[in-house]
Amino acid sequence: MDAELEALTDALMGATLDAEWWREEPAGVSAPLGDFLRQVREWQRLGDTSLQRSATRRRVRAMLQRMGNEHPEETGRLRRILEDRRTAELRRAREVVARWPAEREPSPAVGVTSTRNAVSGGTFHEPVIQAGTVTGGMHTYYGQPPHSGLPPVTDWPQLDLADPIDLGVRRPRRIADEPPLPRYVVRDCDPGLEAQVRTAARNGGLVLVTGEPLSGRTRTLWSALFTNLSGTTRVLTPVPGTDLRQLPAVLRARGGAECVLWLDDLDGHLGEHGLTAALLAELVRLRVPVLATMSDEAYDAHRFGSPAHARLLSGVEPVELSTEWSPAEQERLAAAARDDLRLAGAYTHRTRHSTPAYLTVGPELLGEWRRARRANAHPLGHRLVLAAIDLARCGVEAAVPVDVLRAASDLYENAVPGAPHEDFDQALAWASGIRHGVTGMLVPGAEGGTWRVYGSLIEDARDGLPGFGPVPLELWPRAFEAVAREDAASPAVDVVLESARAVLGPQADRDPEALLTLGRIEEEYGDDAAAGVWFRRAAEAGSTEAAGRLGSLLFDREDLAAATPYLEEAAESGNVEAQRLLGIALAQRSEHWLRAAAESGDAVSAFWLGDLLRGDGDHQLALHWYQRAAEWGRVKDVASRIGSLYYSWGDYEESVRWHRIAVREGDSQAVNDLGLALEQRGETEEAALLFQQSAEQGDATGASNFGLLLDERGEPEEARKWFAKAHELGDYAAAYLLGRSLTAEKRYGEAEEWFRKAKEVGHHYAERELADLKAARGGGPRLDGSTGGTPDTVKE
Repeated sequence: MDAELEALTDALMGATLDAEWWREEPAGVSAPLGDFLRQVREWQRLGDTSLQRSATRRRVRAMLQRMGNEHPEETGRLRRILEDRRTAELRRAREVVARWPAEREPSPAVGVTSTRNAVSGGTFHEPVIQAGTVTGGMHTYYGQPPHSGLPPVTDWPQLDLADPIDLGVRRPRRIADEPPLPRYVVRDCDPGLEAQVRTAARNGGLVLVTGEPLSGRTRTLWSALFTNLSGTTRVLTPVPGTDLRQLPAVLRARGGAECVLWLDDLDGHLGEHGLTAALLAELVRLRVPVLATMSDEAYDAHRFGSPAHARLLSGVEPVELSTEWSPAEQERLAAAARDDLRLAGAYTHRTRHSTPAYLTVGPELLGEWRRARRANAHPLGHRLVLAAIDLARCGVEAAVPVDVLRAASDLYENAVPGAPHEDFDQALAWASGIRHGVTGMLVPGAEGGTWRVYGSLIEDARDGLPGFGPVPLELWPRAFEAVAREDAASPAVDVVLESARAVLGPQADRDPEALLTLGRIEEEYGDDAAAGVWFRRAAEAGSTEAAGRLGSLLFDREDLAAATPYLEEAAESGNVEAQRLLGIALAQRSEHWLRAAAESGDAVSAFWLGDLLRGDGDHQLALHWYQRAAEWGRVKDVASRIGSLYYSWGDYEESVRWHRIAVREGDSQAVNDLGLALEQRGETEEAALLFQQSAEQGDATGASNFGLLLDERGEPEEARKWFAKAHELGDYAAAYLLGRSLTAEKRYGEAEEWFRKAKEVGHHYAERELADLKAARGGGPRLDGSTGGTPDTVKE
């Protein structure tokens, strides 16, 4: 319905611009319809500017729509009138004949006798004038010799067989079996242009379309030519610089053929041998239309800066074409885009790129970009553009910072290795260099240092043209981060998310990595429930990374039972985070179940629960469960634990009591601890016996403590025996104690040996002692400024 209304609006606008048609009111017009037509005519007469013409068109369209709703019979009558007009126009165009055939000369002017001259014998070189009297002396004029090089009209191609690409229409990109050119979208200037073309077809004359580069001049004029002239019309398309002076003679020999002279980029056909005012006048006399295009810059230069060409151009009112499309033109583009992917892409990117430029520059950019992947071309530049294309395919519509683009391009390094001669700055300069005076492959964003890709390259990828593979899975999270880094609540974030769902969702059944990627994006988006679904499917398909991520999500929800198997799977693969979370989860799960058992009176659970709580730093609650375990018969397991807690609090009385219980229960580890508690109470004799007993039972700590006690008593030699024993039993700190004891007696060589042993196992003071020992040997000061002292050691 919209398309029919557009077509009817276009036809009516063209008809009311045609003065010939308007001279007599069309037959069959009712009074209301006549008033409507006169109103349209008046609007168009007053609408000089493109903005006014656009407004007029909107008014006409609105009135046609209202008339179609309220008076459909009037709309039908108007449609028939316009169809009759169209038929009559085509019939008149076909009836155009040559006014002066080749075998007949123009009639002489009144009062002039025409004499046909003939030359007998020899060769005719110059025209001969025969007159009764010649006044003013004799003058000899040499005429131009006949020109050759123009083919006869019969060799000119017919309009319905002409190739618009050959006539200068730029070739757009082509997808699959689409026609060479997309559907033509009517421009606002078309009614006026078509009226000029029809008038020129009847009467001869020059029709000129001007505009900026890539404004669509040639395509627009071609549409007007093809739509308004007969398909049998012969079209001459001379190359720039062709000598056109013999054209009238060629046309006089055309018979009844309809002809048109097509001069794309008219400035290439100007000059004394090209189109001049005199030649145009002759073509008008022969009723031959001249259809031409010209850039705005060239028109201004020749029209206002060249007197030689001003005469030709001053009599022509050019049709001006803009690269910016009006709202009405964009509406028509939207309607046409439904059936053509190329126009659909142009409509999608209409706010950033002019439609003609998008359609014509795009193929050039695509071809150059494809060939740049070669090692001797610009492979790094190729990768930068590809990264920008794929970011756009992910839904990143805005320009991205150059660091994002650079990092993304690294994902393609294996597929397109860089060239040694091309650094990043060179690659960026190549990718962003302006082509065809219009654009680069990369276009700068509004903020400095940001870039996006030219729109046609995005559509080339989306439409499945060769040269593009699937978006790397690793790029999707980067795309999401690129839009979320400024504002996590930005609508752009939703666009990337929906793109990921649309693209990766169908791959899910055959690619666990796609599942994992979707989960990562959903997790970044904050939808943990959706992320969990994708992670679970990926984990079930064998992804240990997905298992770890799912386990982490479940851990955060405190669903430790569900998290544990997934964390175990990831932990076994070496995932450190999963290992940590699994340990915590198991500990927390253990505490839960141990508490449940302990609260039911289980003694073993009680002392294990006490250990967990003590490890968490809750000593008071740990003591509570140790005491419950003791009450329930596990005295041997918990007595030393209770004694140690009291020792840490300084309650040596209770510590001694519980450690004695532990020793009595057969806990050999408690012997040393009891000695420590007694030593704190000043009972050193019993403490010494306990340390010795502990050492003799193979406890390295007891041996060290016994040595310290002996050293404090002034028995260094005996003390060193026990330090050596402790070292032998595995107390490597005893090497340090032994070294200090030897140093005190200035037995530096032996001391150094033991300090080195302590250093090898990482004793934190051994390095300093070695340095001090070196200073002591030389008589110099110690590193700490002292001259020695007691060992910095406490009993354990």
